[in-house]
Amino acid sequence: MKKVWRVILVIVVISIAVGAVSAGVGVLTGADFDRVGAVLEENVAETYNVDLDAFIHEWIPEALDVILGKP
Repeated sequence: MKKVWRVILVIVVISIAVGAVSAGVGVLTGADFDRVGAVLEENVAETYNVDLDAFIHEWIPEALDVILGKP
């Protein structure tokens, strides 16, 4: 079982490293993260017919309150 967790940890570390390098290259080449986020949000909203703002700002805090047992 230790070997499985080691493999999972290696995959996670590699994924984070690749993501960091990709973000760094994006910053160096002048990426506009606000535009990328807007395009992704628009595509997700069209594809799945969801309101991401409502999901992020309303549903997630309510779910955390339920999970953490806050009244």
